[in-house]
Amino acid sequence: MGRLFILYGPSAAGKSELQRRLLEEGYVRIITATTRPPRAGEQDGVHYLFLDRESFRKRTGEGRFAEWTEYNGELYGTLLSSIGEALAGPNDAVMILDLRGVTALKAAYPDKVSAVYVGADPDSLARRLSERGGDPAESAARLKKALAQELGEAYRAAADAVIWNSDGTGIDETMEKLREALAALQRRSN
Repeated sequence: MGRLFILYGPSAAGKSELQRRLLEEGYVRIITATTRPPRAGEQDGVHYLFLDRESFRKRTGEGRFAEWTEYNGELYGTLLSSIGEALAGPNDAVMILDLRGVTALKAAYPDKVSAVYVGADPDSLARRLSERGGDPAESAARLKKALAQELGEAYRAAADAVIWNSDGTGIDETMEKLREALAALQRRSN
């Protein structure tokens, strides 16, 4: 039976790239649900399970989500069935969540879920967020939130492992640190 590893941390810390690399190595991706519209190239059931607000709320009321949250006016959540399918298989699963999701899943699956905090120094976060472009006000708000999370000790307290992806590190070195952290967490659980 597989384990679920959750990556969490501030925006622009490199979580999506690390998850992409783990998926290439055979980890299973848990598809989360959202009410936001698909972006260009996104497919329902591949990138997200795209639901209308009514369907999402109905499933919430039926207790079908392990965790859910509202972010920027849209709903996001992880279905219990998606987690059950992933944990029943032989491969480990990986997903990206916020602290609230980490806390909920660790409480619901204490022997099956481990969380890895992916951090970066404030200068790296600021540079990466500005390079993403987009709405300057949204980038500023994301930076403010990222810095508050990065500087908040409580944010890292839920972590079973902590790795850093600062500009001087490089994504390949960060990936190696992540592999080492996951191997150590796997040994602890056996």
